[in-house]
Amino acid sequence: MRWTMLLACAALAGSSVSAFAQQASYDERILSDPLYLPLQGQIFGATNYAWGSTSQKSFDNTGTEIARSQITSNAVNQAVMYGLSDDLALNLDWGYDWRSNSRHDLSGGDIIRSSSGWTDPAFGLTWRAIDEAHGNAFDLDLRAEYLPDLFPAKIATTDEEGTIARGGRAADFGATFGRVTPNFTLAGTFDAVWLDTRQALNQNSGLYTTTSAVWNYRLGIESQFRFGAPYSINAGFGHSFNNDTTVFNGTTGLFHAATGGDVTDVHASLNYAFTPSMVASLNYQHNFYDSARDLFADPANDTSVRDKNEDLAGVTLRYVLQ
Repeated sequence: MRWTMLLACAALAGSSVSAFAQQASYDERILSDPLYLPLQGQIFGATNYAWGSTSQKSFDNTGTEIARSQITSNAVNQAVMYGLSDDLALNLDWGYDWRSNSRHDLSGGDIIRSSSGWTDPAFGLTWRAIDEAHGNAFDLDLRAEYLPDLFPAKIATTDEEGTIARGGRAADFGATFGRVTPNFTLAGTFDAVWLDTRQALNQNSGLYTTTSAVWNYRLGIESQFRFGAPYSINAGFGHSFNNDTTVFNGTTGLFHAATGGDVTDVHASLNYAFTPSMVASLNYQHNFYDSARDLFADPANDTSVRDKNEDLAGVTLRYVLQ
């Protein structure tokens, strides 16, 4: 759940065979479209697998590089939406993730830590406040999502596996504004993300690291091109504005300020419609991270992370049941 300024372009087609949902006219709802919303009584599902690889460099207070890390992840996620009406849908989003963090200290030695577990589920509502199907010039969706703190957050050690859950509640309030034409969709997105106080257990000391609550924001643009059944392409980018937090390490007894740094993402998908109600997608995303710093009362303890980049590749199967 992190987000900075976004632009996205995507494409899927619609010409001759009206049997394909990808070829729907502007007032119909296209399954893989950024502005898709299930109609009343429909159940929409999206099953996703993503493989991720993240690289980063760590530096001390003098700017000297001290370590390099490589993080790999394998994540599965299930999203479900139910149409309460043509303009209002309930949604649930839940996943499971496996991660391995390999850190190479330049002074010598490698450390490998692993984490796995459930993400906190997200429960939400999407309301189509303005609908093109009613003769309007654009669609406007208003979104709200809540993530309870269901699973404990445990920091991985060399001996104990960590968990994936954040260790605190979260919420997302957003809007999507866009227009659908027979061959193209363009939409802008805005999200305000609230992250409540986070507590993560140090499994060696039995004490917690506590991170203060924070609001982060994301802007983005999504699009889809429909250039011939059954294919389409989605592409886009976004930017997350991440604010600073205060962290208290219960093990060391020290406070520090954490500047998380903004994140810019660029993503694309190739879609194939097997039927009007089932679409498979191949996905790719790259995340560019700004430098992040941990600033202590004693500057000699300051550290930073730079040159952080993440690649994500995966597949998604979307389907709708009536």
